[in-house]
Amino acid sequence: MTARRKITRVCVANRGEIARRIIRTCSKMGIETVALYTTVDEHAPHVREATYAEPIGASTAYLDAQAVIEAAKRAKADAIHPGYGFLSENADFAADVERAGITWIGPSAESIRKLGSKTAAKELALNAKVPMSPTLLLSGKNAKEQVSQIVAFGKKVGFPLIIKAAAGGGGRGMRFINGDQGIESELESARRESKKAFGSDEVFVEKCITPARHVEVQIAADSQGVAIALGSRDCSLQRSNQKIIEEAPALHLAAGVEAEMFKAACALAKVSGYTNLGTVEFLYGSDGGFYFLEVNTRLQVEHPVTEAVTGLDLVELQIRLARGESLAECEITTTPKQKGHAIEARWCAEEYTTTFVTSTGIVLDAWVPPTTKSGAPVRFDSAVEPCTEVTHHYDSLIGKIIVHASDRTKAISALEETLSQSRISGVKTNRSLLLHLLRTKEFRSLTHSVQGTAALLPSADDTTQFAAFAHAVAAAIRCATPLSTWVHNSPWIKEFAADAALTFPWTTSVGSSVITSSTKRADSGLVVSITTTPSTIHTIAIVGEVITQGTKSAALISLDGGTPFDAILLRDARNYWIHLPSGTAVLHEEASAGGKRDALDTGSSSIIRSTIPGRVAAISVTEGVRVQQGDVMLVLDSMKMEHPIRAPIQGTITSLPCKVDAIVQSGSVLVIIDPE
Repeated sequence: MTARRKITRVCVANRGEIARRIIRTCSKMGIETVALYTTVDEHAPHVREATYAEPIGASTAYLDAQAVIEAAKRAKADAIHPGYGFLSENADFAADVERAGITWIGPSAESIRKLGSKTAAKELALNAKVPMSPTLLLSGKNAKEQVSQIVAFGKKVGFPLIIKAAAGGGGRGMRFINGDQGIESELESARRESKKAFGSDEVFVEKCITPARHVEVQIAADSQGVAIALGSRDCSLQRSNQKIIEEAPALHLAAGVEAEMFKAACALAKVSGYTNLGTVEFLYGSDGGFYFLEVNTRLQVEHPVTEAVTGLDLVELQIRLARGESLAECEITTTPKQKGHAIEARWCAEEYTTTFVTSTGIVLDAWVPPTTKSGAPVRFDSAVEPCTEVTHHYDSLIGKIIVHASDRTKAISALEETLSQSRISGVKTNRSLLLHLLRTKEFRSLTHSVQGTAALLPSADDTTQFAAFAHAVAAAIRCATPLSTWVHNSPWIKEFAADAALTFPWTTSVGSSVITSSTKRADSGLVVSITTTPSTIHTIAIVGEVITQGTKSAALISLDGGTPFDAILLRDARNYWIHLPSGTAVLHEEASAGGKRDALDTGSSSIIRSTIPGRVAAISVTEGVRVQQGDVMLVLDSMKMEHPIRAPIQGTITSLPCKVDAIVQSGSVLVIIDPE
């Protein structure tokens, strides 16, 4: 019988929503917790919610294994839970924790070495005869040799290929290779990103299976050699190689495929001597076959959907297995019956216009409805609350919304309803994008693929039309609010004539779009004329009164005689945040309609400014060098992702005011080009 370990105080070696989620289960189990925090996270919610808290250093200290272990010792913690990301799949860290006499809540260091490394896992899967796509394990001492290997591999198996980080997942260190050009720069970028995210720059290359769905199997294994699949998940809706909407179980698989995936996942667990929880990931091809991707030797971001359909608490299961309990003692002897369908949406600090741009700021307010109209509970695993600062130092994930219903159609409707009512102000988010994707016919019919998400993204016209729509609603609320500066001697007050010759002119911008309008009162409501191209006119009726609290105004709006909907307008020092059922727009008030836009926004400027805060990770040009349109000039590192800055025009670099490792803010000048 396996020796039992006592766990009374858990050190949570992570931050954000996963740290809060682990603390929640520990509290339920009567276990004390220790939160770790960097100088950036001193006032983060997880620090306040834990029983104790320990500082560990600068912003990068969550990756400092020694600092984490020393903090756990100071707090007299008898166990460490790594969450996901950071050091969670670092075998050396797991071994050091055990050597320090602290229980590691996760698989053994040996198992992490065997499966946590994507390259080692590929070799194990090959020996176990698990289906997989053609893979190239790079050798050679320099980049040129490895580029030659990649070119030869691509010619043999066919492009496209994928470069992947060996030490982690989440899209970090992943680059697509569509031909034999530009491989060296992509290889270097993948290595840099992997090193920053996981502490290792090892990468490998595999054939891209396309089109395909991303299906994964949640496994649990105990110290007695028993491994059981807990269920499947579909994580095919991704952007930039990162999952954004996940669901359980995986549906529309060919007969017998899920059972074969379960069998393969458990076989891998057994041959590697795996214990605790893990996830085995596969690509499900259009041919009905499945191909091994990797094993994540940790808790997954998307674990709540499995919890919803099985009724399990996976963090509690991790702790019980780490204490030495068997799966049988945890009352798990076979794959649990999965009840209904669950969907999770990742709410991220980023916005999408025509590209993805990460966002930072201080959260002004945050709200998610606790239930849906059907009465189904809504789970919100949040990293933020009002006054939380979102910085460029960490991942863009600020929360996850999870719903559970009797079938997939009802689950999608419940998530759509929840997102349409949710809001976060102060930090730009991807709420509009999530709603758009949920409403696509491809997602609803389960005909989407990992590679096909790009085709589902909103068009430039879609984003422009939404911006104009949001501007019109915001203009109407701004006019009608009792605190409006336009109230005095204006027709918005009932005792004044409705035909008074007063219009409300307003100019705002959303990203690169400048929107101008004029608003006046009519018998049917407020008439908002959008004067930009194409020009539109909306009649907006405010049902009831505008409710104002501080800088926030709420109203029930009827647009052009349609069904009324709720709208919320909040103003901070710089922007108007307008929350609508179809998404959120952030409007920046312009001084005048005729003013010139910032040069960067036109896309044809010689002055290139940063649109995000971050660190300069690499510079590939020098002053005097001639660049072509589209050339990568430098790379910014923001929220653990690399963002290439490309030349918008052809010309010569005349000034390069930034240096590698410099911290830049949004609006900072990066490059000046003398255009040809």
